[in-house]
Amino acid sequence: MNRLKLAFRSLKYRNFRLFFPGLLTSQVGIWIQNVAISWVVYDMTKSPFMMGTIMFLNTIPLFLITPFAGVIVDKFDRHKLLMIIQICFAVQAFLMAALTLSGYLRIWNIVILGLFLNITAAIDAPLRQSTYVLLIDNKCDLCNALSLNSTCFNMARLLGPAIAGVLLSTVGAGWCFSINFLCILPCVFLVRMMDFEDKKSEALKNETIFEGLKEGIDYSVHSTKILILLLFSAIFSFIALTYPLLIPVYTKEVLHSDAQTLGYIMSSVGIGAVTASMFLASKTTLRGLKYILCLGSIILSCGFIMMGFNNHALTACIIMFFVGFGMTSSFTSDSTLLQSVIDDDKRGRVMSIYTVCFMGATSISNFVAGTIAQNAGISNTFIIFGSVLLIAALIFLFQFRKLEFAANV
Repeated sequence: MNRLKLAFRSLKYRNFRLFFPGLLTSQVGIWIQNVAISWVVYDMTKSPFMMGTIMFLNTIPLFLITPFAGVIVDKFDRHKLLMIIQICFAVQAFLMAALTLSGYLRIWNIVILGLFLNITAAIDAPLRQSTYVLLIDNKCDLCNALSLNSTCFNMARLLGPAIAGVLLSTVGAGWCFSINFLCILPCVFLVRMMDFEDKKSEALKNETIFEGLKEGIDYSVHSTKILILLLFSAIFSFIALTYPLLIPVYTKEVLHSDAQTLGYIMSSVGIGAVTASMFLASKTTLRGLKYILCLGSIILSCGFIMMGFNNHALTACIIMFFVGFGMTSSFTSDSTLLQSVIDDDKRGRVMSIYTVCFMGATSISNFVAGTIAQNAGISNTFIIFGSVLLIAALIFLFQFRKLEFAANV
């Protein structure tokens, strides 16, 4: 019981208690939508290349807009920005549901609404990441808050695909998008109830967006710890986050199965991720976190390679459990270590660069993954990606051994 209480200790803060459940419900809805979109796009095009191209177009804003979003986050009130962002998410979800249920959903609709969604997400990611420090009264609990954030996302990854699989096989994609809209609404009201002070740097207020961006980039590049942590995020996200694109193709072409199997496999990733998140949430210091990061990256790499040699659904679920465990162990550790070394007045800008590394890289990698899968086959794609990740994991293990981090945030 004490261990469980320790793992959820950030919930003692009112603002975090309000933000956490809203974030969970909204992320469940977004995962339902993501799985539904992947299935609908592949069903319309029957082409991994086209699927990768469409996802490439949709995620371009994450790569282009996010760096400037970090400056906006550091310059303007985070509470007001959070409200605007949640409303934008709700509008996008409503339009997707309306178009699908009315029978007017086309590829060009998906591309346009995907661009709108990812423009919103480009601002949301650094905004949310840099807001956690304001939602807790004791900065020593920041590590726990970030781990619970990861738990929230991974619970959504567990629940969302499973719900999407059932909905897709019974009532269709339109209801997936409708459920997403209903899941986002609570977040809008909970964010409105929050109350926190967001002090701004007077120097940054007087700078232009480009000056603020340059300062954030210079700060990140000239810090060895920040630079290595960002490089890790970029390389591993570039490859590992292609799995939502690859798994639907893998399910149809290798397993010769349906949307329900897709839901099981994607949920297995979520179960592994939640397991890793809860383990990290119970940690009270940063001690050993860099080694957890490296071990998680090796587990992730081996999981990708094993997927390339597998053709059974049950085994795929087991392998993807370890992929989810390794992915979350490495990514959450990376984010926590990064947040522990950032100055508060640069937090929005550094986390925007982190978001580009973590999410924006998929604007290119989805296109690359779709192209490789089209030409080399889906199984060989997993083997190629896993091998590259394993080599990178061993290189970063050597680099992290030389870095020292404070015991507490």
